[in-house]
Amino acid sequence: MSVPAKVGEAVPIAMILDDGNELQYPQAEIYEPGAVVPTATLDLLHKVRGRYEESWTPSAVGAYSAVFIVYSDAAHTVENIVYERSIEQIFVTESDIDDLAAAVVRLLGLNHENAFIDNTDFDIMNQLISCRIRIFDSKTNAEAAQDGDNYSTGLIATYTMEAEHEGAGKLKSYRYVRNP
Repeated sequence: MSVPAKVGEAVPIAMILDDGNELQYPQAEIYEPGAVVPTATLDLLHKVRGRYEESWTPSAVGAYSAVFIVYSDAAHTVENIVYERSIEQIFVTESDIDDLAAAVVRLLGLNHENAFIDNTDFDIMNQLISCRIRIFDSKTNAEAAQDGDNYSTGLIATYTMEAEHEGAGKLKSYRYVRNP
C-alpha cells in the first residue's frame, strides 16, 4: 500500500494489529530512498481496536518507506515477534492530483470556457487597458454574472488583466494575474 503526501503537510502514519491488541508500543521508522538511518522515528499511539497512529510532516519530495515494528514495552527495547514487521511507501510531492485538476479547470477558463469579462476600462483610443475575468463551473453560472456584481456561485477563479499601449494598436505590456 502507498500513502500520498505533500511537502509541509502532516500525513497520518497508521498501522493495525489484526488481533486488536491495545497494549503494544509500535513505532514507524521513516527512511529516505537508500538510507540506512531513519529520517524520523514515530511512536504510534493507540486510537481504537488495535489501530495505532501518529502524524509525520515531510520536508522534501521523494518516495519514503515507513517500517513498522511492534514492541511489547514502552521503552521500545523488546520487539514483540508475534507481529511481523511491515512496510508502507509514502510518496511525497509538492502538489497533489486535486491541485492538478483545479489547474486544468482554470486553464479551460482561461480559454474562455464559462468565463465572464467585466469591469472593463479603455484608454482614449478605445483600447482595453484593464478588466476582470471570472471563470465559472457552468454555463448557467457564467450567464448569471452581471457587469460589476459580486456573483460567486460556482466561481472557480478571478483574474485581473492590465495592458499598456504605446500608441494606437501598439501593445506595450500585458499582465494577466489570478487574484487570491
